[in-house]
Amino acid sequence: MANLRGLASRKRRRASTIVESDAGVPDTDEDVRMLDPSPSRSRSLWSGSTNGDTTAAGTSASSPGGPPESSPSSTCGSQQVRTKFIIGLDYGTTFSSVSYVKFDPDNPPVTLRGEQIHSVTHWPGAGSRSRNPDVPSESWYLGDEFHWGYGARRAILESDDDNLDCRNRIIQYAKLLLPGDQKDTRGPRQELKRTLHRAKKDEVDVTRDYLREVLKHTKEFLEDREGFDAKCEVELVFCVPAGWPHKAIRTMQEVLLDIARGIELGDLTPPYVLNEPEAAAAYILEAGSGIEKMTAGEVFIVCDAGGGTVDAITYKVDRERPFRVQEVVAPTGSNCGSSYVNQALKEKVINRIKSTPYTSVQGPSLEYTIENGLMINFEYEVKRDFKPRAGLDGTTVLPIPGLQRNEALGFGSGTIHISRREVAGLFKPSLQGISKLISQQIRAVAAKGLNVEKILLTGGFSEAPIFRAHIEAEFKDLKQMYAPRNLDPTVAVSHGAVFRAMNKSDGPKRIVQSNFGFLQIEERNLRLSAHRVATPTDGEHDGKMYIHDVLDWVIKKELVLSKHQKFRTRNWQVFGINNELVIYQKVWVSDFDNARDHYQADSKPNKGAEVFGMLQIDFDPVREEGLLEVKSGRRGKYYEIHYELAMEVDGRNLTVKAFCPPGGQCRAETQLCIAAAFIPGTD
Repeated sequence: MANLRGLASRKRRRASTIVESDAGVPDTDEDVRMLDPSPSRSRSLWSGSTNGDTTAAGTSASSPGGPPESSPSSTCGSQQVRTKFIIGLDYGTTFSSVSYVKFDPDNPPVTLRGEQIHSVTHWPGAGSRSRNPDVPSESWYLGDEFHWGYGARRAILESDDDNLDCRNRIIQYAKLLLPGDQKDTRGPRQELKRTLHRAKKDEVDVTRDYLREVLKHTKEFLEDREGFDAKCEVELVFCVPAGWPHKAIRTMQEVLLDIARGIELGDLTPPYVLNEPEAAAAYILEAGSGIEKMTAGEVFIVCDAGGGTVDAITYKVDRERPFRVQEVVAPTGSNCGSSYVNQALKEKVINRIKSTPYTSVQGPSLEYTIENGLMINFEYEVKRDFKPRAGLDGTTVLPIPGLQRNEALGFGSGTIHISRREVAGLFKPSLQGISKLISQQIRAVAAKGLNVEKILLTGGFSEAPIFRAHIEAEFKDLKQMYAPRNLDPTVAVSHGAVFRAMNKSDGPKRIVQSNFGFLQIEERNLRLSAHRVATPTDGEHDGKMYIHDVLDWVIKKELVLSKHQKFRTRNWQVFGINNELVIYQKVWVSDFDNARDHYQADSKPNKGAEVFGMLQIDFDPVREEGLLEVKSGRRGKYYEIHYELAMEVDGRNLTVKAFCPPGGQCRAETQLCIAAAFIPGTD
């Protein structure tokens, strides 16, 4: 993100926080409530001169299917009409899709029908599947080449190097790694970690590379079909699994904004975030036809079963038109999607074949053969249509070219035979995991004295006959609802993202889910418990004792923010008389409940805090205006500069400003996006 990373800061003092609204910001230190401090109580110091003088600095400081083509009169650059696009992205574990709607922002449609939302199609390398609205969430690195989507497997098949192994295997399921450390120690996540390590990439790298190509194709598609150009207003909507940590949402936000700016995807407005289950439910239940409508007050579960993650979340209908829901209990989620079925098959096949003569024969590696033959056959010919009700006798035959016949091991000539009972067993861990998630929701809702009668089942896995048979058998008391036949389930989330973003009214309260603050230096105060456990540093100019790398949380988690709200805090800096008068003020973020003022950034209360943005402030103009105060200290003269920092909330943006002198001229400002800091669905 252009102004969110690679950031540096110089210190600032603790000061009272002024909130220009009736929302209070309580002090979090249990020992002492800080009043408006005088300069002698707390301040931030800066150092780093150009003439060899040393300065005090915090340890983390550093330097800075598409519709017909539009006529020319409908292009965004036309003077006759403004044009806006809402672009909805569903970055899925196994497949991704992009949907959009185009309209005049000065005359938006009063209502939005499902058929007004279009899908991006004609994905590169799709061939006969060019009208497919989804694209595989896969990529492959070969030297300096990068292949993605449908082109990834095509490139492997066309490559001269068929020795596929963990160093160069196709990258799948990268989304599973974005939430960070999880208890899951099996399956695709662990295999992917090994691949990324060998490729010297991380999950953010491969996600960024893949989504850059997705959005580049989206831009080209809209240019060809809709007359899109750089003057078009664009609102990007992205969907995340229910219960995803805000750090993961923030990572997605930063990646997408970086990409969108880099490829010049129109005139960007702040992005909008939605939970995947809510997006799918809103689209299916309101935009679709042929499905029973929900009434206000009804409680229902949405189970979004995708390729990697499965989410179960219980909603209560707040409003029917526009369709709005409220979470009843905390969502539950797990990595038990359909990709784990594939992983189980892969392990079974490898275990059966290893130590046989096949593993040493000439030709493609075993992994290459499995990934680009057997697994594709299983995915499209077996898994998606496997019906346990048809009986579990007999065998399923899958291709492995070069395999020699061995009836004892279940090998045919170039084939492997797996009993239907074994195939059914491959699904068992995933289906049991899904049952557990749904049961947890039912129990949690019952504990609140409510009753669930319906469950809406979405996601690609929910289309599988074995999935539906399992849910029917396990939850006989729940009425099951699926997307009607007139809706394509592969785009339910991306279409729902557009549908929901078109009308954001009556969404969740603007309860901020993160803390935002500044890194500073505070004058040591032994009345503060945070200072008593910290190691002080001697101030080089005035000889006072200071605590470095202290965090001051200006906006506190769980605060209800209005759309326009200002927070201010006064600060001051100390500079050597010959120092360059520039500071790099870091903005920090923490998603944890225990974030505490006065404690250092690496302390236990502020564990998990990280840099979010930076404000570069140049005080040379202030010196030229004769507004600086010169003082004398033990090492000669120095400047003591008083100024004010402001955090100004503007919808889903946060503008950070510096005023010097306090209340005077704005000397610097930067804008950060805080869409990821709210509950998904918040405007």
